[in-house]
Amino acid sequence: MKRNMDLVRSLLFELEEHPDGYSPDNIEVDGYSEEEVGYHFLLMVEAGLIEGEEISDLGSSSPSAMPIRLTWYGHDFLDASRDSKRWKKAQGIFAKLGGVTMDVAVKILTDLMSQQVANLMK
Repeated sequence: MKRNMDLVRSLLFELEEHPDGYSPDNIEVDGYSEEEVGYHFLLMVEAGLIEGEEISDLGSSSPSAMPIRLTWYGHDFLDASRDSKRWKKAQGIFAKLGGVTMDVAVKILTDLMSQQVANLMK
């Protein structure tokens, strides 16, 4: 299964929506299977975007994690990718590079954000 940065971003938005700070029991994202969502939660735990617990076992159809909450790094990624125009521009760069690591994705997003800040300060 390939990592899907759009799904990562969508899941972060879903987690952010809950006022108590904890993840809801069941998160569904239109167009994605339960396996895709669970696998991406596991990737997000590994990347430090969320706290969560791996819940996969030998009977699982795919590796999966149960999210608990967003981390500081997850909030930073979400804030850097929140603006739709910035996100689309970053996705164009990701595509030209043939894919990116999470650290590179965050760097691209924060660089684009810094450019916007510099333009606002002129």
